[in-house]
Amino acid sequence: MHSDFEENRIKENSSGTGKPLIQRLPETFPEESEDSEEAGVLPEFPEQEESTGEAEPEEEADEEEPEEGPDRREIVEREIFIFLRYFFPAVGPLMIYIGVVLACLCVGAFIFHLGMPLQQFAKEMTNVYASLGVIITFLILRKNSRRAGSTFFEDATLYRHNLDWKKILLCVFFGIGAALGLSALISLMPSVGIIADYEDSVANVYQRWSVILSMIFNTFFTPLVEEVVFRGYMLNRLLPHWGEKKALLVTSVVFALMHGSILWVLYAFVMGWIIGKVSILEDNIFYAIVLHIGFNLPSAVIWFMYLTVPGARETMDTNQFLVFLLGVLGVTLAAFCFNSYRRLRKYETPVKFT
Repeated sequence: MHSDFEENRIKENSSGTGKPLIQRLPETFPEESEDSEEAGVLPEFPEQEESTGEAEPEEEADEEEPEEGPDRREIVEREIFIFLRYFFPAVGPLMIYIGVVLACLCVGAFIFHLGMPLQQFAKEMTNVYASLGVIITFLILRKNSRRAGSTFFEDATLYRHNLDWKKILLCVFFGIGAALGLSALISLMPSVGIIADYEDSVANVYQRWSVILSMIFNTFFTPLVEEVVFRGYMLNRLLPHWGEKKALLVTSVVFALMHGSILWVLYAFVMGWIIGKVSILEDNIFYAIVLHIGFNLPSAVIWFMYLTVPGARETMDTNQFLVFLLGVLGVTLAAFCFNSYRRLRKYETPVKFT
C-alpha cells in the first residue's frame, strides 16, 4: 500500500501534461528528524501546484535590436585604406625610377647644358640622361634589397638559371609578330586624330641625336627597367594580397598610363597584360623582358630604316600592299608562337595566385 506521497508522485508521472520530474523536485529536502525515521513517517514536502494542462505564459523576452553594421561610408573608407596599404609599397620602385630620371634630366638641362634650348636638349640629350637615370635606379634598388637581407634578382624575380631557350625564342618572335601586325594596321588607317598622335609620338622617340643610341635605349634599356619595375616589383608585391586578375589589371593600367598618346596607351595596356601573364606563368621576369624586347624591336628597326635609308619611308607609305603582307606575316607568326608556347606548357603546372 502506497503512502500519500507515493500516490501523488505516481499520479503526476502518469499525466502527460506535467513537467519532467527533475523540474518538479524541490531544490532542497527538509531535514529529517530522528523521531520521524523511528516512526516510519516520511518527511513532508512542499505542496506543488497541480498542472492544469495549459502552458504557462512565458515572459516575453526583450527583442534584441540587430546591431547596425558598418555604413557605406565606412566600407568605402576601409576599401580605400586596404588599396593604399598595398598599392603605395608596390609603386615605390616606380616612383624611384621616375624621380631619378627626372632628376638626371634636370641636372643635364639646367647645369651641364644650361645654354642649350630645351627643345634641342630634349631632342639630342634625353636618351643620354635617361640611360644614366636607369643605371642609378638599378643601383638604388640593389642597395635597398641588400639592406632588407635579400638580393636584387630575388626581389625582382629575375633568374638566369633553368631558362628554356625555346620559350625565350617564342616570346621574342611573338612580340615581333604582334608588333608587326599592329604597326601594319595603324599604317593602313588614315593618319588623322589619334593615329597621327601615335605616329608623332613614335617619331619623337627615335628622332634623337644618335639613332644607334635611340635603338639601344628603346629596344633593350627600356624593356629591362620597365619589366623590373612593373612586373618584377609592382606585380609581385600585389599578387599575394590582390590575386592574379586584380594585380594584373592595376599593373597594366599604370603601365599603360606611362605611355604617350591614347592609341599607345591602349596598345601598352594589352601588351602589359600579356607580359604580366607570362611573368606569372614562368615566375621569372626574364621571359617578360625578352617578350617586351620583341614588342619594341620592329618599330626600332623600321625607324632606323626611315632615318638612314633614303626613300624608305616614302616606299612604305605608298606601297600599302607590302604593309598588308607584313601585317599578315606578323599575325601568322604571333599565332604560331602562341600555340607553340601553349603546347610547351601543356604538361607543366602553372603558378597560380588566388
